[in-house]
Amino acid sequence: MSWTHHKPIRLHHTDAAGIIFFPRLLELAHEAYEALLDALGFPLAQGLATDGPILPIGRCEADYLRPLKLGMTVAIEITVLREGNRSFTLGYVFRDEEGTEMARAQTVHVGMDRRTGKSVELPDMVRVGLKMVKEGNISAG
Repeated sequence: MSWTHHKPIRLHHTDAAGIIFFPRLLELAHEAYEALLDALGFPLAQGLATDGPILPIGRCEADYLRPLKLGMTVAIEITVLREGNRSFTLGYVFRDEEGTEMARAQTVHVGMDRRTGKSVELPDMVRVGLKMVKEGNISAG
């Protein structure tokens, strides 16, 4: 299962040719991730205000299949690709209004103690959220 967030491609996302500037795809993926956290009831600002573990991105990648252009609205589908004890991988598929796959991205999030910077196990709250995404038990974004 996946969760979907819709986002228009704006001028500030594009280069001089009106096509998405390559780092902006990961920016849009992260915006969708933040919207997912909101939908799960775990707003990022609230999570960062606590003393608990953080989930920084340890690895990211993107594939650009077709040009994402100014004025398009993309559906960003987020899927849980992998869940380990200390990390999880999210997959993002970017589709145009007709459902054509335009791009893909992945982010690997690692559990980390904010004071020591050491790897820690994923909190139960994160596991619950990942399960909700996998089972499709959250409303669309």
